Amino acid sequence: MTDWTRQELDLYDHAEELLHRMRHGGVLCTVVDAAGATNVLTLGWGLVGPSYHGHPVLAIAITPRRYSWRFIEEVPEFVIGVLDDALRPAADYCGQASGRDGDKFAACGLTPVESVHVRAPSIAECPVNIECRAYTRVAPPHTLLTPEHRKAPLELQHTIYFGEVLGTYRITPAPGA
Repeated sequence: MTDWTRQELDLYDHAEELLHRMRHGGVLCTVVDAAGATNVLTLGWGLVGPSYHGHPVLAIAITPRRYSWRFIEEVPEFVIGVLDDALRPAADYCGQASGRDGDKFAACGLTPVESVHVRAPSIAECPVNIECRAYTRVAPPHTLLTPEHRKAPLELQHTIYFGEVLGTYRITPAPGA
């Protein structure tokens, strides 16, 4: 088993890259369910801003059609992995394949690493991991989505999760690991 070190980062130093990646291929999001099973999905929408209890806020949206929706409903925590160009194929795969059909971490060669503040794992290969605990959710019907999204049946509309950012890290193998 590899030991890991974490370098604490300032979310705002990486917010531009986070939003750029969301617009261009997505970012990775990890979740865990009540039984401890994990999954990773790709997200292409989110908001960043201040502040909840002095911490930044990160909002994401997940539709109930996604396998991961049940996970975040059971354990309202998530980690956003801001990827680099080398991980673009993983984002493509995790945005198309379902965790119902297999382990997406293994399929993409991603290494789940225990997070500091939440039960959802971080991803060793991501240059930036953002650990969040959802402090509220807005379930459909709501007017936060575009009019086009609001025309969809309720069971297809996205739930929006507002997460308190508890830590932002770069993860590397510990020396000698």
